[in-house]
Amino acid sequence: MKFLNGKSVLITGGTKGLGKAIGLAFAQAGAQVFLTHKWGTVDESELSKEFEKLQVAKPNIIQADVGDSDDLETLIHEIKQQTDTLDIVISNVAFSKIINNITDLKRQTLELSLKYSAWPIVDLIQTIHAIMKSYPRYILAISSDGPDICHSGYDMAGASKAVLETICRYLALRLKQYGVRVNALRPGFLDTASSRATFGDEIFEKIITHGIHDIFLSPDKIANACVAFCSGLMDSVTGQVLTIDEGWSLVSPIALVTGKGLPGAFPD
Repeated sequence: MKFLNGKSVLITGGTKGLGKAIGLAFAQAGAQVFLTHKWGTVDESELSKEFEKLQVAKPNIIQADVGDSDDLETLIHEIKQQTDTLDIVISNVAFSKIINNITDLKRQTLELSLKYSAWPIVDLIQTIHAIMKSYPRYILAISSDGPDICHSGYDMAGASKAVLETICRYLALRLKQYGVRVNALRPGFLDTASSRATFGDEIFEKIITHGIHDIFLSPDKIANACVAFCSGLMDSVTGQVLTIDEGWSLVSPIALVTGKGLPGAFPD
């Protein structure tokens, strides 16, 4: 269904893992897709082939550091050469240092995490409006369960995601008068290169060994949720933080250890 024909979407950090899945989903819905990556972290020809296999339009792949204001201006000017408006923005870029012990907790470490994991959504919106003279209709921020659940080494990332979600709530109110919808999505547990770099391969292998690999959510399901929020059918939802995880966040830690009470295991 090409219900997003004529619409344009910018996905930051959109060339791998979840970002790539989101780009593919929007392309399948007919949108013109712009993807950013940083420091040559993707083979653009190979990425384009993945879109070709689905018989959708190739994405516009732009190298840009969205944590740098000059890079961001260059990015939006380049997009403006191809489209007069950006209808949808997905802020997916995140970067934080892994915290191994309390001495790793430094202000500059937090500032670095905020620079890449929280503040870009504000810079994006302001820069788009300054250059294109309009706001995107839909803005989605990719968050995590970090504000509520403490993961090993995730101190700065969790703090940054909490800031991101709070910013989204305020942006939703400030931009409501312009017909803009702003929401944050918390994806479930994803087995991606980014997740493995954060938590370590051994964690994923233990999960698989314990037979609870069903906890891994397909990036495609998160991507489809993103498309749904930008379809026009959910315009009554704004300023919300929504968990997309097939109910796994409802599961007791005891259930994860014993295997009893996992999703679908309760009798009718």
